[in-house]
Amino acid sequence: MIALFKENRMFRVFLGYQLFSGLGGVIFSVFMLLSVHLIYQNPIYTGIAGFLIAVPFIFSFAVGPVIDKSRKPVIVRWTTLLEFAAIGLLAFTPLHEQIGILFLFAIIFIAATAAAFESPAGKALLPQIVQGEQIVKANSIIQITQMLGGIAIAGLLFISLRDGADSNFSFIYGVSAVFLAVAFMFALFLKEPINKETSEKPKAQSYFSDLKAGAKFLSRNTLLFITLAYISMALVGEIAAVNRPMFFEYYAGAQGYIVFGIMAMIGGIVASILMGVLGEKFKVGRLVFVLMLVAGAIRFAFVQVLPLSYVGALIILIFYATFASSVDIIFSSLEQQMPPKDMVGRVKTISTTFAAISVAVGALAGGFFGNIVPVVDHIFIFHGISYAVIGVFIILVPSVRRLPKINEIGESQE
Repeated sequence: MIALFKENRMFRVFLGYQLFSGLGGVIFSVFMLLSVHLIYQNPIYTGIAGFLIAVPFIFSFAVGPVIDKSRKPVIVRWTTLLEFAAIGLLAFTPLHEQIGILFLFAIIFIAATAAAFESPAGKALLPQIVQGEQIVKANSIIQITQMLGGIAIAGLLFISLRDGADSNFSFIYGVSAVFLAVAFMFALFLKEPINKETSEKPKAQSYFSDLKAGAKFLSRNTLLFITLAYISMALVGEIAAVNRPMFFEYYAGAQGYIVFGIMAMIGGIVASILMGVLGEKFKVGRLVFVLMLVAGAIRFAFVQVLPLSYVGALIILIFYATFASSVDIIFSSLEQQMPPKDMVGRVKTISTTFAAISVAVGALAGGFFGNIVPVVDHIFIFHGISYAVIGVFIILVPSVRRLPKINEIGESQE
């Protein structure tokens, strides 16, 4: 992994952009739902916030052909700038007032819309910057740097929550905006490498022809089953995510939510290191099956241990995050490596569209279940069982079971 960082200058620039973009956007993955919960104490509001984060990604299928035919660094720059402007506004808004929730929902939607373009553009750019056999290492390095930065931001939020739910979130939003501004500066130096594959202009096709080609590839490729697993994970994961602030606040308080978030990030770092070093040594299908089965079991154990031992639950969460994050790294690497390079954007945004539908449904369902389920623990038990079931589904598919080691997988692998 160190050699990749030293030898590839453009990857270093891309890493800087990914690091600060991830730090600026971490407000959505870690803090946004928490802030909505703490400010308004309404599971329905939290569910709506999760829904609005997901909705723009439902239209990702319309983004893919645009990304594949456009200059990806340009898309990255403009969307990062829009995210900076949107989140920056939150630093100056009195969210405790009634109009605050409507303004907050609008900002969530705008920033998520920008991310719906930025994320697949970045993922489509990476395979042009690094060689196919280095994809897993590159994704591992990116995740390590983002997790380390996320821990630093989590520390800031932990300090800001020392006064409880009435803490001033403007400071955190302001810090996020600053990180997005730095990400934009890195994005200014991003370039698409010129090579034989990227320099040849593709034949002119209609938008729907491009989209159809991406869908056709996905429907006939083993990647389809990986995508179905990803979509299922998104559904059950969002049901749990919407209720996570309430779950952790009940057992550990608002600051405890942040502490557990830090443990999850530490697990992500461990997963990135392990995947970067060992990820290429195991057959993909079998590895994913084992990881998801163990992750599901650990999730179940976590719910049982948390009411009894705070420290024990922290340790268990690190193990859970390690296994779950490893699955994410493998899925992301397969999406970047298996399609032809000029089709990565389309394939990614098609899968993102269906995953976003699952997340949107999961967010609303999570808000509903948070209101009617008498014990929130049951939602997380369901989450763990679901992961194990999805893992079994993966291993039962013959083409997935036959997948070789990830560095042996070529483009369009059937």
